Amino acid sequence: MVIINETSRLFIKDKPFKYQRIIAMNSGNYDSEICTWACHNSTTNHCIPKHTRIIKEGFPFYDQINDFYWGIINFNSKKVKGKKVSNPRYYAAMNIVFLVVLWPLAMFFLLVNYLKLRAKFKTLSS
Repeated sequence: MVIINETSRLFIKDKPFKYQRIIAMNSGNYDSEICTWACHNSTTNHCIPKHTRIIKEGFPFYDQINDFYWGIINFNSKKVKGKKVSNPRYYAAMNIVFLVVLWPLAMFFLLVNYLKLRAKFKTLSS
């Protein structure tokens, strides 16, 4: 994945978004066609109205997905002068917990259950 990301960096034409000394791959421009860092920085005002096409109200488990998503965002945020801003320390920790531990664990659990079901169906069909 890192190789693909770094290779695709060569073909990006927009000026990359910079935060402190970190240079991102995507731009920070507000674009109606694709997600950029503007979506990260302005999720409710830009990204959700412009780019959310599938998981909208009426979608199965919409409320649970929404609560889970905003739960992660709010866990990583703190209030500064009445405005919520992400705390980089918590944000990085939650990304590691979610992307490195919980997501692979969930995928492993689903794979194991799939293999168990497949074996059960094979024995039933024999």
